[in-house]
Amino acid sequence: MKIRLLFLLLPLLSFAQDKELFSWDTALVSNKIPLTISLSDFQKAYKRADSITAPKAGQTCGSEDEANVKMVYYKGARYELDNGIMNFRELDFSPRKNMYMQQKDDWFDHTTTLKSFSKTYPDAALIMITDYDENDEPTNIISLMPAEADADCEWKFYFRGGKLKKIECEFSCN
Repeated sequence: MKIRLLFLLLPLLSFAQDKELFSWDTALVSNKIPLTISLSDFQKAYKRADSITAPKAGQTCGSEDEANVKMVYYKGARYELDNGIMNFRELDFSPRKNMYMQQKDDWFDHTTTLKSFSKTYPDAALIMITDYDENDEPTNIISLMPAEADADCEWKFYFRGGKLKKIECEFSCN
């Protein structure tokens, strides 16, 4: 049922968000780390990652091309490492409260409220989805489309208890 509802909402989502886009090209993690960076440039600037691991189930599409993919974790940010290039996947505010995501004049961190986000992105907020975890706790998810026409991802902002918990760039496996 949830999947059918999502497919019905996708055309509305893209129509409603013409002006409410999130740009890969202008976004930065903590106003310094680009969303695409080589591992060597990352190591020069930030010394070392917290960890580099094999992907967990569901973090990649599982194709043969992804056999050598690793996940790089740094202070709550998760990047996918493939052929020496790191591409942003997620920023979780649980590990480090001082991390944030910035796009132009917009700033998102663990203090960002659902109410303030909804004022900035009112059309996207109208299409908010609520998901429940195994403890029946609600998570509100607001999606923004990418500003880049050739992007194949969807930006998801996860709110729990009215505060931003995670930002994810979700890629389709098609």
